Amino acid sequence: MMKIIAILAALMSLSFNGFTQQLANDSSKIIGSMIIGVDTLPHINIKEIKVYPKRNFTSKRQLRQYTRLMKNVKKAYPFALIARNELQIMNDSLEHIESEKARKKYIKEYEKEMFYKYEDGLRKLTYSQGKILIKLVYREIGNTSYELVKEYRGDFSATFWQGVARIFGSNLKSTYDPYGEDAEIENIVMMIEDGVI
Repeated sequence: MMKIIAILAALMSLSFNGFTQQLANDSSKIIGSMIIGVDTLPHINIKEIKVYPKRNFTSKRQLRQYTRLMKNVKKAYPFALIARNELQIMNDSLEHIESEKARKKYIKEYEKEMFYKYEDGLRKLTYSQGKILIKLVYREIGNTSYELVKEYRGDFSATFWQGVARIFGSNLKSTYDPYGEDAEIENIVMMIEDGVI
């Protein structure tokens, strides 16, 4: 009996030594810590998880409207991101151009390039998707579409395009209120960003 106990003790000692050696070699087991008072506590940063409530619709009509809004936002949102990124690229380039004439020439050429690159996709947007895009551009850039046209193309162009937009019932001066009238759009955009939809 003593031999069996001695053999078990030896095996446990060997396996414990192997386990501690594995822990010492495995760097993935190292975690951060923070000191609170006299205690040292483990500290791990975890990714924020957003929980979205289940939607309850009172009618089929309300469900259809929400589904249509979701489809429209999903279609328009990528163009708002493109606008933000392209505007950032253009602004970075404009910082290195000092002459006003050269700046205007660069803006005109950049506009032609963007028109050629994105015209087909933008033409496929519906009226509702276009209105949502105007709001999402404000969300991403922080300026209305009217202000952007005015800044880069001048007052006359901004007024002209605002007139065209108004004829079709839209408004280039539309802003974005994520806590008010655009709360549904904001909720959908957040779900898109989090990969929920």
